[in-house]
Amino acid sequence: MTLLRVILPLLLLCAAGPALAYPVAVAACNDAVRFDHAPLRPVVNDSNMVQTVIDMGLTSRFVGFGSVKRPLDMNILKGPPAALGWVKAHQIADRYPSTEQVLGANPDFYFAGWNFGLGAQTGVTPEALGQFGVKTYVLNESCIRIGKRAPVSMETMYADVRALGRIFNVEPRAEAMIAGFKTRVAVVTARTSKAKTRPKVMYCGTCDSDGPVLVIGAEGMPAALITLAGGTNLYPEIADSYVRVGWETVIARDPDWILLAPSGIPADQAIRYLTTAPALKNLTAVKKRQFIVMTYPERSPSTRNVEALERLARTIHPELFKP
Repeated sequence: MTLLRVILPLLLLCAAGPALAYPVAVAACNDAVRFDHAPLRPVVNDSNMVQTVIDMGLTSRFVGFGSVKRPLDMNILKGPPAALGWVKAHQIADRYPSTEQVLGANPDFYFAGWNFGLGAQTGVTPEALGQFGVKTYVLNESCIRIGKRAPVSMETMYADVRALGRIFNVEPRAEAMIAGFKTRVAVVTARTSKAKTRPKVMYCGTCDSDGPVLVIGAEGMPAALITLAGGTNLYPEIADSYVRVGWETVIARDPDWILLAPSGIPADQAIRYLTTAPALKNLTAVKKRQFIVMTYPERSPSTRNVEALERLARTIHPELFKP
């Protein structure tokens, strides 16, 4: 009986252990957000962030998913059938949700990014949601939209995984994922550091018309992937993430490869334009048909970035990845 009296309180303490992790505070751009417990009714917007939630095994905790209602968005997600089914059954908006759509899920937490579901123009902001008791974690890469942040790198994505690990009290899982990512990135960079050439790679977002094309500056995740893969971003001097430029500058810089990451249109539609537009016929990438297709979660900050990096490196530097 005496032994039981000693052991029982210890067992109860161990069972209650995870709750002792709170309160926690995580950085969200220029703010620190405090959590006294794990979110009970979280909502997430955009397929890259949804993919991270799936890969971290958090899907069933979320009560709302935005910007994955269209077949093109839903079909690029990867994960267990049960997780994908949960996402499909709990969608709140075709594209970026309004304040009303977010609040309609009765949430206490919102995971999104500036221009990825948060925006002053739409009124969906951490401040506005905070008035209704909804706490927000902001995608790290998107902080460039409202101020300065550390230069984009894989650490930008790791910060999101680490923050979610703390918010949802799954830190060991998050840190194990990050350690695995770092190992895989090191394998890639050990090879690409030996590259004798660094081909020019153009990130091409809305490349299906004669209008200004969406490219990546120095502060977007595709720029980090291109650099780690042994390439050179076509617009390294632009201190921003996603920007639009005229096709004449693309023609002048003549990319060796075009990284296609269309949002809302099929990749073959973009390739059709690139290969039929008379003004682009002399581009090296077009003449050689050197196109690389990435999904939205692969090129935007998510747990699929490392997988995308490995494929990109092998594509532009096959000589470095021979068996």
